[in-house]
Amino acid sequence: MAQVPISILKNTDMNFGTIAVSSVAGTVLLSGSGLRTPSGGVILPTITGTVSAAQFTVSGQDNYTYAIMLPVTDFSLYESGVGPAYMVVNAFNSTPSATGTLAGGTQTVLVGAKLNVGALQAAGSYTNVIGFTVVVNYN
Repeated sequence: MAQVPISILKNTDMNFGTIAVSSVAGTVLLSGSGLRTPSGGVILPTITGTVSAAQFTVSGQDNYTYAIMLPVTDFSLYESGVGPAYMVVNAFNSTPSATGTLAGGTQTVLVGAKLNVGALQAAGSYTNVIGFTVVVNYN
């Protein structure tokens, strides 16, 4: 029997939701389960907006294990309406964290990261048009 090729399909984009910042820089850590943890001058308002870890479906050979490779470089999110305003995203994390098993031939992988917010960060909607790459390979 031939091995089924492994594949990954993005279902949902990562979204840090609505945040506020003071005159002190800070971060928002978004876990693979979609929980946000602020630090420094970042405040999480009651109205959260859309918050989601990136969601992928990994498909392949039933019961095979696979390895997840997340980005190790920083990515920038840019605000298109106010000029050169940007924030850096790094410290990617996933659930499952390093390996998974394709029970029934599929598994959902959730990816979070850390958003680095500057002091008095300009308000706006920040995006990254090039995205980031998550790689899966059979073990």
